[in-house]
Amino acid sequence: MADVRDIMELEQPAAPEVSRETIIGQKKRTSTTQKMPKRPEGMHREVFALLYNDNKDAPPLFPSDTSNGYKQTKIKLGMRRPRKWEWMPFTNPARADSAVFYHWRRPSDEPKEYPFAKFNKKLDIPSYTDNEYNQHLKLESWTKEETDHLMELAKRFDMRFIIMADRYDTEKFTKRSVEDLKERYYKICGILAKLNGEKKIYTYDADHERRRKEQLKKLYERTTEQV
Repeated sequence: MADVRDIMELEQPAAPEVSRETIIGQKKRTSTTQKMPKRPEGMHREVFALLYNDNKDAPPLFPSDTSNGYKQTKIKLGMRRPRKWEWMPFTNPARADSAVFYHWRRPSDEPKEYPFAKFNKKLDIPSYTDNEYNQHLKLESWTKEETDHLMELAKRFDMRFIIMADRYDTEKFTKRSVEDLKERYYKICGILAKLNGEKKIYTYDADHERRRKEQLKKLYERTTEQV
């Protein structure tokens, strides 16, 4: 290239001065730096090494996370003052004994009716007067005192006859089975319904129920040979 310039009598460019700054500057320009991806906060070093290292290429889609999925979230407490709570009394309208209970409530909240009182559903147990009993409900095997005891148990235990038979006063009255209690109770209900002019009257067949239970008992007590 220099010979051509001499023949054509062209000026040659001056050679740059060699100095320490020019040598260092060339090295800086030729060296390329690779930016290492940053390990996400909370990710273990071993997991990060499986995704990326110096000997392998970076994965085509490097997982990124903008949430706090790799670390435990901390409770963010506000700077406001906590609201005041007080140990305040309340009553349950479903109870007839005027019992007073206590619970925590904010003083700013207005007192409301006990929310679970709406689930206190009572069954409509029929009642009778002395005149109605003497004219229509008298029975030789049942006294009025024992009949009153039966109706009181039905009202107290919501017609759960198994519990009624368990709580029956056997020291004062004759021991009765569940079928005996049902038979007497539903017979009283049927007579009072007729007196009140009701069309829908429930009848209970105690003899059929006793035979059914007896048959179930025999089936349950069968031996292996009988089966």
